[in-house]
Amino acid sequence: MPAKCQAMNAVAYPTKSKRPAAAIARRSDFSIALMQICLGISAEHYMVIDTACGPDAELRILASNWVYDAIEMVGLDHLAGLARSRGATPLGGSPEPLVIAQNRNGNSRICGDPESELARFGHDEIYALRLRAGQRSGCAFFSASAPGRIRRNLVSAAQFRCAYLLSEMADRTGNGNPVDPLSERERECLFWVAEGKTTEEVALIVGVSTNTANRYVAQAIQKLSAANRSKAVATAIRRGIL
Repeated sequence: MPAKCQAMNAVAYPTKSKRPAAAIARRSDFSIALMQICLGISAEHYMVIDTACGPDAELRILASNWVYDAIEMVGLDHLAGLARSRGATPLGGSPEPLVIAQNRNGNSRICGDPESELARFGHDEIYALRLRAGQRSGCAFFSASAPGRIRRNLVSAAQFRCAYLLSEMADRTGNGNPVDPLSERERECLFWVAEGKTTEEVALIVGVSTNTANRYVAQAIQKLSAANRSKAVATAIRRGIL
């Protein structure tokens, strides 16, 4: 097997299992696949954002294991700026880490006060990797609490794997499943509810007000003919919507 293919397999399947990764049938599959990639390159944190709506659009987080406080303190605008900066590696480029420790001495390619907040939450080294899937674009962040921890030789393979996953997500949401009555925003809010997020956290991640987040969830509950949030989540999972 060529060395590049071996690297791809090492990133995509860090466990001993030989079977191929499952297709992205629901949002939770996307998160699980990203966890595997994160482990495969020895990163500690991951986040994938959607940047397809233009430079002035609100940031949409597709999947993340960042703690809520880190996202709030750093700010969505700063993350969006980092995703679109020259420090973000284009698909097929040579990945370069953004080292927060160096930034304190003025040697890093990322600028601004939020870096001190990133370091507080264990993001001392970050790879910002641009993604492209047809008309859809995004950015994957992988970070660790110590410079050099992430396996740099596997980052390019991880970036292509993330682009593939984004393409799978785009295909799934673009085909219009007839058994799925939810809008993209209603499905997105319900997904984060299923992940255990509060209304305030859902609003921050999706980039809307708490009232709007509550409205999206309420509409999802009504469309699924559920009595409450928990039953709506269970129904959505059973029908393959989440």
